[in-house]
Amino acid sequence: MRRRWRCLLVLGAALAAGCGGPLPKMHYYVLNLPPAAAPAPAAGAAYAVAVMPFRVPDYLQQDRLAFRPSAVEVDFYEYHRWAQRPAAMLTEALVQRLRSRSVFSTVLVFDGRTKTDYLLRGRLNHLEEIDENGTVSVRVELSADLLDLKANRTVWSGSAAQSGTVSQGEVSAVVAALGQAAGASLDQLTAGLEGFAKGLPAAGSAAAGSGSEGRP
Repeated sequence: MRRRWRCLLVLGAALAAGCGGPLPKMHYYVLNLPPAAAPAPAAGAAYAVAVMPFRVPDYLQQDRLAFRPSAVEVDFYEYHRWAQRPAAMLTEALVQRLRSRSVFSTVLVFDGRTKTDYLLRGRLNHLEEIDENGTVSVRVELSADLLDLKANRTVWSGSAAQSGTVSQGEVSAVVAALGQAAGASLDQLTAGLEGFAKGLPAAGSAAAGSGSEGRP
């Protein structure tokens, strides 16, 4: 049913273009990421971290929404696009989560100039609709690693993956499900970083990043 609905949309667009009629309306979306629940105010680890923009695979470096008709195929919606690239939205959301939970004393977006103790490098591995066996679902997968800039080594790494079923046959419902899955994945990464930061020595008592490597 989902595939038939999509084919009808594509056929309608082609007929409209061939007959000189108006093209279908372009739709734009943003990830509606749930806000992180902040705990009671507390002083974060007395270290500064810079968050690099999320890296993405080639097929996500565009504004068209992606879907997978099969396990080995990637396709794109032509008239359903991102108003803001997901990587930028996820980077902003991760920075806000780290700040709201006071994971570190200072959390900045990487600018290549400001000196910090750590560099957080994230990657968006999957953000797509999956059509399989007549059902529609979404998949989001994130990963990140924390680099101790003084020691020049990775001291923490983690990953998070979330899936969800979409009951409605509208693209807006797919985007809503992607937002929920992405929010849960960000919360999982934040919790892992929070656990690592709690084990750091007090500033000045030991070199930054001397804690053991960990995974959430």
